[in-house]
Amino acid sequence: MRGFAAAEVDRLLAGWKWDGGYSAQEITAQLPLMRSRSREMAKNSAHSKRFLKLGATNIVGEGFAFKSTPHDEPRGKSGERTLDDAAARFIQYHWWRFCTARDPLTLRTYFDATGRKTEAEVDRLNAKTWLRDGEYFMLIEPAANPYGITFRVVRPDACPEWYNADRLENGNIVRCGVELSFPDLAPVAYYFRTEPDYAYVVTSRGPLTRIPAHRVIHGFTQEDEDQPRGVPETHAAIIKLKMLEEYDKAELTAARDEACSLRSYYAPKGDGEEIADLTSEDNSDVAAALIAEKEPGQSEVLPIGWKQEVHTPQHPNREVTPFKVSMLKDVATGFGVEYSAWANDWSGVSFSSVRSGTICERDMWMVMQADMISQSKVRQFMAWMRSFLSLSISGDLPPEKFNKFAEHMFRGRRWMWVQPVDDMKAAEMAVAHGWKTNEQVTSDLGGDFDDNCETLGREQPAVEKLGLGPINPNATKEETGGNDETQKQEAVKP
Repeated sequence: MRGFAAAEVDRLLAGWKWDGGYSAQEITAQLPLMRSRSREMAKNSAHSKRFLKLGATNIVGEGFAFKSTPHDEPRGKSGERTLDDAAARFIQYHWWRFCTARDPLTLRTYFDATGRKTEAEVDRLNAKTWLRDGEYFMLIEPAANPYGITFRVVRPDACPEWYNADRLENGNIVRCGVELSFPDLAPVAYYFRTEPDYAYVVTSRGPLTRIPAHRVIHGFTQEDEDQPRGVPETHAAIIKLKMLEEYDKAELTAARDEACSLRSYYAPKGDGEEIADLTSEDNSDVAAALIAEKEPGQSEVLPIGWKQEVHTPQHPNREVTPFKVSMLKDVATGFGVEYSAWANDWSGVSFSSVRSGTICERDMWMVMQADMISQSKVRQFMAWMRSFLSLSISGDLPPEKFNKFAEHMFRGRRWMWVQPVDDMKAAEMAVAHGWKTNEQVTSDLGGDFDDNCETLGREQPAVEKLGLGPINPNATKEETGGNDETQKQEAVKP
């Protein structure tokens, strides 16, 4: 019979269950258990903890770089737009102050509703929650600070995944605690279990509070169009990792047990009259000597009739390491990380293989950075800008030009290679041939070309004043004099 082999049903494939994807029904039934197991592993599994640290470090790092880019209206036939440099500097300063500064009296931060965390600390917490629980929530709240706004982190289990409704009085539907408009299925509100009058306090049996979607930041990786909530990023590999952790524990226990019992003494049966009685007072010193701690190279003379059996430990056996490596590679595949760095195992790798794996992993982190910027950072800045323009602290910036002042860009962290000289040469060649611009290269390095030019403009006069010569950021090896060998020789001179 003609057909798809993947749809074949026979004796060997009878156990392959039908699956409905990331549906609201499956998430309602299975998300609590998946989230609980993922949290337990994050507490007690070294590899899970390592994954969360890698995620927070690579997605957020020291924080997302922010740049304000307000432009004036197009002018002339060319439609050229000019950057409002003064407004950009003003907005960047106040965003930095809001995200990092503390109130001089209370020492509380403005960004975090609890006053404990800066923007970068909140983002790292959200990144870990995203990977561990599959999603993260933040509430946009009014605040008595100079900017009139703050953000509150909320645990994902505060939004009840079990709450579903086919029709509300307003015609909307609810899927896993998220109210969706019908029929376009856009989020319009979220339901949270709360203490009365306190929508941000998570409780296990509190009433449901409806919070409009414009006050809620909900970040997760959507794997299916109908998926209303996120699932742990580790779900595809967490069972194998748990089984491996249990195997590791059993192997370690067996090795410890065998290490504690190295030898035993026994008396053969049938020779009762020829065997010394070690329970008698005359032989008590001999018995004590046999069970006492031994020194290296020590030997003992056994009493008459007694024999000795030395136990050779069989654990850990020689197959443990290759078995664990094979299993951990499968887990690393499910986590989407490069195995060597994640498992701290650099045996049998080359520079090219590690570089190739690292490039693939960093591509994944960059995609997650883009998701976090889109789902969280843009929402944060836009809400802050609306509040900022409505207050006197914004100075002369007119609120009616919100669209102009809201122009901005966030940039995630970037990484340097082990051999950055080769990458710098490639970047220099790309700029020389027009394949890339200086701004693109600087962005790839995690910097900002305009900021660099401004900084160099300030440094140049100071350097020339000290007689240190001009700064040439485009200096080549020939311009700086000599080759690598001569530079090495100069470096070792006293």
